[in-house]
Amino acid sequence: MTTAQVTPTAPRLPLVGALAHLRFGGHDFLLETGRRLGDAYWLYLCGERVLVVGHPEAAARVLENVNDAYPDKGGSSGFRRLSLPFVGSGLSTWNAMDPEWRRRRSAAARVFRSSRPPASWSVPFSVVDGSTLRRGLERRVVGDLVRHFLSVDADPRDIDTVVDGFRTLGRDFWSGKLPWPQPLRTRRAALVTADLEATVDRWILDSSVGAPLRHHLPDLGTERVRDEVLSQLLSVGTLAIPTEWALRLLATHTNIQRELRASLDDPESDLLSRIVREALRLCPSTYWVQRRAARPDVLAGAAVAVDDRVIIHLPSVHRHPEFWEAPGEFRPERYLANQDWKRAWMPFGRASRLCVAQRYSFDAIASVLADVVRTSSVEAATPLQSGFRVGLNLIPRTASLRFSPL
Repeated sequence: MTTAQVTPTAPRLPLVGALAHLRFGGHDFLLETGRRLGDAYWLYLCGERVLVVGHPEAAARVLENVNDAYPDKGGSSGFRRLSLPFVGSGLSTWNAMDPEWRRRRSAAARVFRSSRPPASWSVPFSVVDGSTLRRGLERRVVGDLVRHFLSVDADPRDIDTVVDGFRTLGRDFWSGKLPWPQPLRTRRAALVTADLEATVDRWILDSSVGAPLRHHLPDLGTERVRDEVLSQLLSVGTLAIPTEWALRLLATHTNIQRELRASLDDPESDLLSRIVREALRLCPSTYWVQRRAARPDVLAGAAVAVDDRVIIHLPSVHRHPEFWEAPGEFRPERYLANQDWKRAWMPFGRASRLCVAQRYSFDAIASVLADVVRTSSVEAATPLQSGFRVGLNLIPRTASLRFSPL
């Protein structure tokens, strides 16, 4: 363990802490704060103090649970996470529920491994703004996941209900953390949650006993099957946003786009994989990963006490100048030289709690890029801004892309 140093604190306001900076800053507040304050700093979210860490080695220490110091999130996860805010207990990742969590996680992993490849995706528009493109990608992901887990071809109206529901809950993410009563938001969240649960319940009724999720977890009741499906559907945005970002990158790097198109029929080429990897570095599918400390530790020079909450800020990890040359640039070739990039690339987490959908997610993004580039030329229809706004993850600023059939 290294020696602790004095750890700085991020700018904050009375009552809300740094919440307003995160929600309304128009940029990645945590990334910019890390550049000013260093690899570890304290952040106040309303009344709660958390340690933000952006150094890859410290991030790996937390995610790999070195010395059993960071075994869990210290709270519930899955669809019914209180912080979103959802109601109920749901599937937990804290120690008391670890056997059940591991069993269900293992079953979900088997579902993904046994799934057929993502359905092909044709571009349904010529010029499209980012929000519309993202919605089209989200609809595709929902339909795919429902087929994977329940072997049901979802009605397009039900798919829209799920996409709209998660968008509404995502918009309420930060405001849900404000330290005062919000009856209208609470009521809206309850109505949206009820619609989502009713939609998935219909899919469960339409599914057969041999559906993949039921096959691998035959003893789960309807409510737990529903929670498991909704937990997986939380990945809708985390898949659509990096895919949109990858298309934006190809639109502004037309030479790489042409090279990719020429390589798609070459089984020896790994360019598509490198492009997906680089897109996930610049726009990771998860904005941050949190853990609660089970014992004292030192992370990037910051003293961590028992029960302190630690946040791994993945955009900072993925742009750390000690590990990435020209970290803000799109360079798929950076993965050719050696395997050192693996030390600082963790968009799906790491070690025992690695995302069960990692392979599916990677393949789904690659499939969309290949489908689009094979049949269309992608270019910017309006100037593309490099910034993000922060929701459940990084969301690119709105701009339009033009898809021209080849």
